[in-house]
Amino acid sequence: MPKRVAEARAELLAKTVRSQQMADERSEILNSGLAANLEMPHPIFIERGEGAYVFDADGNRYIDTSVGFGLHMLGHRHPNIEAAIKQRAELGWMFGIHSTSQVRLANLLLDASPCAERVVFCNTGSEATMYAIRAARGFSGKDKIALFDGFYHGAHDYGMWMTDPTSPPDAPTKLPMGHGIPRALEDLTMLLPYRHPAAFELINKHQDELALVMIEGVQSSNPQPQVGDFLQELAEVCRACGVLFAIDEVITGFRVAYGGAQERFDVTPDLATYGKVLGGGLPVGAITGRADVMNVFTGLAADRGVFSGGTFSGNPLTMEAGSAAVTYLKDHPEIYADIDAAGDRLASEVNAFTENHQIPAQMKNVGSMFQLFFQREPLNSMRDVNTVNGAAEKAFYLHALNRGVLVPGTQRAFLSSAHKPAEIDRLIDVFQTSLADVHAEDLFGDRG
Repeated sequence: MPKRVAEARAELLAKTVRSQQMADERSEILNSGLAANLEMPHPIFIERGEGAYVFDADGNRYIDTSVGFGLHMLGHRHPNIEAAIKQRAELGWMFGIHSTSQVRLANLLLDASPCAERVVFCNTGSEATMYAIRAARGFSGKDKIALFDGFYHGAHDYGMWMTDPTSPPDAPTKLPMGHGIPRALEDLTMLLPYRHPAAFELINKHQDELALVMIEGVQSSNPQPQVGDFLQELAEVCRACGVLFAIDEVITGFRVAYGGAQERFDVTPDLATYGKVLGGGLPVGAITGRADVMNVFTGLAADRGVFSGGTFSGNPLTMEAGSAAVTYLKDHPEIYADIDAAGDRLASEVNAFTENHQIPAQMKNVGSMFQLFFQREPLNSMRDVNTVNGAAEKAFYLHALNRGVLVPGTQRAFLSSAHKPAEIDRLIDVFQTSLADVHAEDLFGDRG
């Protein structure tokens, strides 16, 4: 093991003893999801959060770039959200039937989302995309859906596909993402090439089969700021072909703009799905869109009616927390300019450093969404990502964590409004120093 990596690993182990103990105890009774924790050199267990920081079981403080996988737009424990949760808890927090807390958040979402004429609440982003797919099938009477290579739309079976790396870039084919995905579903989902004109040809060719084309407002795995023209043309093609078009705003909603990717890129879909920021830190999902399409949710007796439901859907605690968060964002529009500038400064400084030192790495960002890729080659889609620098990447994140910066296990990172200039300065310093350490130990397999 390289000397600097070994030293960082030893330091991290020495100051995370309780996390090590918890990892050993937990492994006997509880399995982790793929993205649930950091595994370097063992899981880090978080005790509490405050603003831009989280504190682990051993009391170590980290600048948090996970912020709940992007949902804490205002940072941890924002006082307005905390007050709303406490006030609601004094009145009861779960009833199972409609509560007085739902209408306020629904109206805020109708105001923010350009496509929204109706709202349905559920519990997660995965549920939201699943229900949007069901609604499109019910409304259209067609069964097939189209998604884009590199996508993530949640953990339901219809979204559990990945691109076969041996397939042509302009005609991607798919493989199941792990076991347990019925092969019977394979013919109901097609992949389209991301940010490639061949996607429009495929939609036109299969328009009679397609109920829905769904795309992330910005791919969380590949944050590309130049996606606007592609989204606008995609909306036009779908409209011309009579295929419903949905933007998955689970991550981008209330993050890349108050009105999400729809506002930032000036595009209006037929349906949009939400999660994360909308819930103010509590579990949430939502589907919005055209009134005629959304009418399928009004009951099985409705024309083309579909089933939707969930015990915790629209629960009062989430509705109040979400209303507090969204209201604060609405009342403080300067947050978006500030957080975009912070993300751009972070990426610019890191990229200038890698260029000056000939390090094969680059940071991509759309405002406050960012990810570091360990290659010099251009990135258009996830098909362009290579893994030759895997050892360098793993060492980098170990150094960053040891220096007090937590990056989520997915490497898909975010800033919040609580990340002030001092935190951005520290992130730049830690990222540059950690890249220099990796470079000095010659861990990059790609010389660029």
